[in-house]
Amino acid sequence: MTPHAQGDSAVSAAAGRAPFPERRSPPAWRDLDTETREAFDLGLAIFNTSWVIAGTPNAQRRDGLGPLFVAASCDGCHNNGARGRGEPVGNRLPNSFVMQLGGPPTVYGAVFATQALPGHVSEGRVELSWSARDGRYPDGEGWELRLPEYRLTQLAFGPLPGDAVLQPRIAPATFGSGLLEAVPHEAVMRIRALQSHAVRGELAWHEDADGKPRLGRFGWQAQAISIEDQTARALAREMGLTSRPHPQDDCTTQQAACRNAPQGGSPEVSDEFLGALVTLQANLAVPARPAGAAADSGAVLFERTGCASCHQSVLPVDTGSGTAIIDAYTDLLLHDMGEGLADRRVDGSIAGSQWRTAPLWGMAHALAGGDAGLLHDGRARSVEEAVLWHDGQARDARRAFERLPAAERRQLLDWVGSL
Repeated sequence: MTPHAQGDSAVSAAAGRAPFPERRSPPAWRDLDTETREAFDLGLAIFNTSWVIAGTPNAQRRDGLGPLFVAASCDGCHNNGARGRGEPVGNRLPNSFVMQLGGPPTVYGAVFATQALPGHVSEGRVELSWSARDGRYPDGEGWELRLPEYRLTQLAFGPLPGDAVLQPRIAPATFGSGLLEAVPHEAVMRIRALQSHAVRGELAWHEDADGKPRLGRFGWQAQAISIEDQTARALAREMGLTSRPHPQDDCTTQQAACRNAPQGGSPEVSDEFLGALVTLQANLAVPARPAGAAADSGAVLFERTGCASCHQSVLPVDTGSGTAIIDAYTDLLLHDMGEGLADRRVDGSIAGSQWRTAPLWGMAHALAGGDAGLLHDGRARSVEEAVLWHDGQARDARRAFERLPAAERRQLLDWVGSL
């Protein structure tokens, strides 16, 4: 399906893109009025600010960190809106790595906190080991994947139950979030209706604060319904900072020292600061494709192999002043990606293998540093490895890729890497 812009105020295809001459000063995707620009700039300053312990002198508007946390700033994981930097190397995890916990509630809450303020003890350590998975294309060329295994050690509050779900995550990019939020859910449902039964995605419905159903579209498994929801969750769970939408941090009832620690206000993140963070992310542009991007022959192969069934090349968005088309390369739907990519319980059993189709726009920007670490946990060292991990509903597309001649495989991979 190819949506088309409509009306005199329609914006041309690929809206939302802009050059990024300076990584630490990401641009907005549209012209901002004075008030919005001020909130955008404030949001970027807050995004890059390290929060401190409650009661720190002269820091009343940015205190309240922790006492259990993963990172002290948004930028510590997201790099000015980019996806987490650094692929896992050896048994070392990048700073942008978070171990979320699913399944029945445990003493450790929703996120496993690997850092703690002085006077507190972190919840433990995440240890990583690898095993190799080798194979060959039909033409005889070999490939190698690496399979991660995670273990939580030095557990401060006792062992995790066997049914607790380990959810290793690399911080996703926040570029273009405002445009993804503006994709009408009717458009997502139309895409789903046109997908074949074999690859048809699932809609991730969640209730908002008023009990109304909203489409989840943020997070690796589409668990957040809005930029504000996703931001407030991260502040509470990964930084220990409360806000109006999430007035409770990730301290559980069994963690008395954490719950009794001094607070940096009620809430710790003011509506002004939260609003500025939301304004920043709602208006962040997506990096423009680099000059001399790979030839469109790769786009033809992307369609031919079936990759575009889920990584939709265009989506319509309501900008408030007209209709635009964006090239996010996602359908915002959940798809079963097979056991290889599935989250697992502590006892090793499969817990869930559905993932929101990851947007591919900004891929060239992510790969520019040479250590992007692709997929939800950073296991893939290249676009090729990421493709080869596709299974489940993506199995046919992966097999079509594998059957391509080597030169065409390279054309397709180069094109994806240029998005």
